[in-house]
Amino acid sequence: MSTEAVARIRLEVVPSADLLTRLPAAFDTTGSVSVTCLPHHGPARTVAASVHLASLGYHTVPHLAARSITGEAELHSLLLQLQNAGVSELFIVAGDRRTPAGPYSWSGELLEAVNAYSPDFSIGIAGYPEGHPQLSQEQLSSSLLTKAPLASSMVTQMCFSAEAISRYLRSIRTSGIELPVWVGVPGPVSIRKLVSLGARLGVGRSLKLARGTGMAGALWRRDDFLSYDSGRLIREVHQELAGDPLFAGFHVYTFNDLGSMPGLLDDLRTLQPSAILAPGSTSIPLFPAKI
Repeated sequence: MSTEAVARIRLEVVPSADLLTRLPAAFDTTGSVSVTCLPHHGPARTVAASVHLASLGYHTVPHLAARSITGEAELHSLLLQLQNAGVSELFIVAGDRRTPAGPYSWSGELLEAVNAYSPDFSIGIAGYPEGHPQLSQEQLSSSLLTKAPLASSMVTQMCFSAEAISRYLRSIRTSGIELPVWVGVPGPVSIRKLVSLGARLGVGRSLKLARGTGMAGALWRRDDFLSYDSGRLIREVHQELAGDPLFAGFHVYTFNDLGSMPGLLDDLRTLQPSAILAPGSTSIPLFPAKI
């Protein structure tokens, strides 16, 4: 795969037991990989997987979930392990754990703690083009304005509408936020899985639109294996955001369904060349071509 294709995409993966063997078969080790932190896994598993992936050559971006970290001692231990492995970028969210395991109840508190430990980490924060199922728009806006000055980039929640994503970028720019934005899109995963996740993730409006392009028929046939056409959405987003200086690239939610990823990565080669951010870059390019 060309370096240019790698520069325009980041895969989000779950730190499963077989990830270290399956991922290199689907995605070149020069690429950028974001590693989730699920409540039942905990941050230690995320960090361990991130350290291993970094040793293979990946630009690795571990998630740190505020509500899953027990305290300053654990946080510093995790950050030291990542620094020793050469990991320089993090993605900070609140996490889905109902009760905080320690003093960090939301992502802003953890963001401040990480910056106090070391200002050398680049830190990504979450953006929600279609809102959040548990938070008001006012809460989201306030939180984003608080965190943005301490962050280096943003990753948007999975969305199925290029128009909604474009509208969101215009909205945050109007509020004075100029962070590079990785646009979150679904990978080529089962349509049934996407539908089951839709309500929890708060992507109902664009998911309904996506059903109108073949998803409804798949559900009617009860086809568990038919995959959503991620390539089509990526092309629409690329066309919609051409010329937008905030567009850093695509953040693909894979749900570890990696078998079809090579085909999606090949689709990226058909896009016009562009000056999208390379993995790890913190500068904002010209683009000619969970709180």
